[in-house]
Amino acid sequence: MNSKIRPIKDILWFLALFALMAGIFRMWFGLGATTNMVDGIPWGLWKILNMVAGAALATSGFMIGMLYYVFRIKLFKPLVMPSIVVAFLGYGSSLFSLVFDIGLPWMFWIPFFAWSPHSFLYEVFWCVSLYWAVTAFEFTPSIFERFKGKKIARILHGMGFGAAVLGISLSSLHHSSLGSLFLVTPQRLHTLWYSPTLPLHFIISAMGAGLMFLLLIKILYAHFYDKESVFGSAPKDGSQAIPGKDMPMLRLLAIIAVSILGFYLILKIVDLSLYGKWQDLLVGTWESWLFSFELLLAAVIPVVLVIIPKIRRSPTGLGIASLSAVAGLVINRLDVGIIGYFRDAGVVYFPSLLEWLLCFGIIAATFLVFLLIIENFSIFSESWKDRRDSKGVFKASFDSLSYVWDKALGNSVQRVTLIAAIAIPFGWIMQYPPYHQKVDDKTVVQPAIGVDALRDTLRIDGNREGVFVDFQHTNHQKHLGEELSCKKCHHISMPGDKSTSCYRCHRDMFQETLIFDHKFHEEAVAKSEGFGGFHPENFTCIVCHTSDLAKTAGNSKPCLECHIQDMGLEGVADSSLDISRADSYCSAMHETCIKCHEEEAIARDKENFSDCATCHQSLRQRENLMEAMTTIETSQLTK
Repeated sequence: MNSKIRPIKDILWFLALFALMAGIFRMWFGLGATTNMVDGIPWGLWKILNMVAGAALATSGFMIGMLYYVFRIKLFKPLVMPSIVVAFLGYGSSLFSLVFDIGLPWMFWIPFFAWSPHSFLYEVFWCVSLYWAVTAFEFTPSIFERFKGKKIARILHGMGFGAAVLGISLSSLHHSSLGSLFLVTPQRLHTLWYSPTLPLHFIISAMGAGLMFLLLIKILYAHFYDKESVFGSAPKDGSQAIPGKDMPMLRLLAIIAVSILGFYLILKIVDLSLYGKWQDLLVGTWESWLFSFELLLAAVIPVVLVIIPKIRRSPTGLGIASLSAVAGLVINRLDVGIIGYFRDAGVVYFPSLLEWLLCFGIIAATFLVFLLIIENFSIFSESWKDRRDSKGVFKASFDSLSYVWDKALGNSVQRVTLIAAIAIPFGWIMQYPPYHQKVDDKTVVQPAIGVDALRDTLRIDGNREGVFVDFQHTNHQKHLGEELSCKKCHHISMPGDKSTSCYRCHRDMFQETLIFDHKFHEEAVAKSEGFGGFHPENFTCIVCHTSDLAKTAGNSKPCLECHIQDMGLEGVADSSLDISRADSYCSAMHETCIKCHEEEAIARDKENFSDCATCHQSLRQRENLMEAMTTIETSQLTK
């Protein structure tokens, strides 16, 4: 094995095996227990970094296809197969990571049968899936050539132009649609990143950065496997170094890429001027600094470096320029998809350790497959034939501990086995969700406890901390008007119920709770309206939301339009009353009880009737204890 690449493979194997454990835990415990995802941020790390950014970096497949097949630039022929492999693995890993991002991963097949042609996300799913299939088809000739199927390979090569044209169409469609996904959040996404021309920004930046990513891959391949092809060679007689034979091709590729990135930079500047965003850029907020840094990496640095002739002729200089462009695109996608929503959401989403490990583990596994392909197929060159591993990998001798250790370090299969033996247990301990969950959450409300068998008296102790109230339920009911009094406390009930317990809605001890269940409403509306098909919930949106507007809470039907009768709210005058959220349990109890006790204190002429200790016996016991201690201390002082 190449001594340069071996430690890198070891690191990739560690990350991939950590991701294996992370994927198992994510599937077993769900998104809630394994991620830090919040409702205020639309998508998690996997969707943006692996899918949105990953697919953008894999655009070299359709770009090289366009340059070679459409524009007839024959100089790029050696990059056709590498670009196809990059696209095949990039889109494949994006689709794979998407399975872990969705709430019901086993339902991934639904979009193939439940048509939703008006959805940008639906169009993206289909284009990505079809383009991945096209790249898989374009890669098959190499497989047949590898296993002596040259006749079939020639036939498939003849279809290359048609496959390239189809791939160009599919890839350009879905990249613009990825930008369109964020057009529905004009008030939420920060103004520096939101633009009506986001689809154009996405496709242009992906075209430029995708070519720079392929350039970086080619330079790295040359560094580890075929140095003379790019870095050249130094003659033994000490004369001037001979440049690599592939450098003219890479220089032209870099010039085309930075020309596209320069156009992207101009688009950004025009966007800032056209929509009056210069004030937002110069205001000095962390968003403005991040936007500037992103643009510097994505376009300014690559363009400047490639313009300079000396750097343009240097593989290292081209590598730095391409790395900068790739990093800038990744940051841009994270800004548009996640970070740009922080200010509006009022919360910062920072992915959990499991999210990071799964995200980078999928990337690591993708690179391992990439290395496997380039080391065993004619992708960059025919030199892989000279690097075949020796056979008999399982013939290890165990005559001494040192020999076993050397054999494990020198042999691929045994080396990976050793890494797995370390990484899997460590990954389990490091990521196992129950090890990282709070043992006792004092904010989740617990139901009231019946003090007696008939529940005439209920002990209200929402967070079980001991500051309880023994509420005489039957006595209150008699005093306030028998069954007619229920609505005075149970002011809202679940649909079809008459006296829903307080904790069912007021679910958090100290925070407001969203009690509206969107998924349940989709299923209930689909059933009541008689919608059919594989996924009838898709048709329910227009029943509650205005059809030609973004589907938000602001343009939905008032809750009482459907629930004024089945939730016992016939007497409510305000039909627009929002009942989708419930106050904290503590606030609900105090506002209900204290108001009534204050009225009773006046009626009974008992000033202390509304004091806390009137209901909280534990506080009363504490007051009695304090009075007793004060009496004892006073008597001792008197003596």
